[in-house]
Amino acid sequence: MALIEEVMFRRLDVRLAQWLLERAEAEGSHLRVTHQQIAHELGSAREVVSRQLKDFERRGWLALGRGAVDIAKPEALRTFLHTESR
Repeated sequence: MALIEEVMFRRLDVRLAQWLLERAEAEGSHLRVTHQQIAHELGSAREVVSRQLKDFERRGWLALGRGAVDIAKPEALRTFLHTESR
């Protein structure tokens, strides 16, 4: 039920930023995860998640690799969350 509410009422970019920060807090800044795994957890399509991750990479917030996401600027993701969650 919580996932349904998240999908319906929160934008994917906000949910993705939050997910990345939570995983980085638990596992460190180098996440071994595929775009498909992220999409599954967020209740979205891989293509949509990939597009959003690419946008975050263009902003310099993270680096993408095969089966990995390296969070370069967690403070930028936090700032994004604070400004977009209002």
